[in-house]
Amino acid sequence: MIDSMTHENTTNSTETTPAASRLRFRWILILATIVAMGAGGWAYRQNHRYKHVAIHDPGKVIRCAWVEADVMAELVQKHQVKTVLNLCRPGEMGPDRARQERMAVEAAGAKLIELSLPDIDDPSSPLIAPHIAVLKDPANYPLIVHCQHGFNRTGRVLTMYDVMFRGKTGEEALSKMPLFGRHDYAPLEHAFARNFDVFYAAEKAKEAAGEKPDQSTPSLTTEHVETAVPAIEQTSFQEGTGQPSR
Repeated sequence: MIDSMTHENTTNSTETTPAASRLRFRWILILATIVAMGAGGWAYRQNHRYKHVAIHDPGKVIRCAWVEADVMAELVQKHQVKTVLNLCRPGEMGPDRARQERMAVEAAGAKLIELSLPDIDDPSSPLIAPHIAVLKDPANYPLIVHCQHGFNRTGRVLTMYDVMFRGKTGEEALSKMPLFGRHDYAPLEHAFARNFDVFYAAEKAKEAAGEKPDQSTPSLTTEHVETAVPAIEQTSFQEGTGQPSR
């Protein structure tokens, strides 16, 4: 009888094992789905809130798209940023968001410079001189550079930074920058990068020869940047497309 009972228990155990396994597998699958959904939601939220945030030069320069005011304040405080350079056109993101960004940046202890970047490939233009001034001023660092998407216009300014301070060529600078899922920077950015190599080499040659700056161009000072930026018309390319503006 003992052998019979043992056999019966063994049989029952064997019969229930597949069902128990299926139940455990179902619960594991449910838990894995919940975790995956949570991780996916967190990743989406992080990417959406911290859109195109990247360290360009550790301790010196950070890049990003236009982020919410609280995120910008967080970046300023976390990286002890002194200046935020906004390359968007006036009103591009709406007056409320512009006002919120200024309040957040200043409340976090940094300075906001709103300086539109024209869509031109000529770095010798007087419209580019104020941007060079911001990059040349050591008091502006650590620095955050951003535009609407944190890509083409931001890439153009960071190309100037890399050529001036990191010993790179314009094309080399662009090639090392993140693409954030895009195929490449727009043709305008590549043209600007090549032209900036020529422009900066000429400027360095002038300095070496002791020549004075051209008085017809704006003074390269932060004060000029903040108070006397001329109106800029979009005449060449639309950001992110490489297509002519309409």
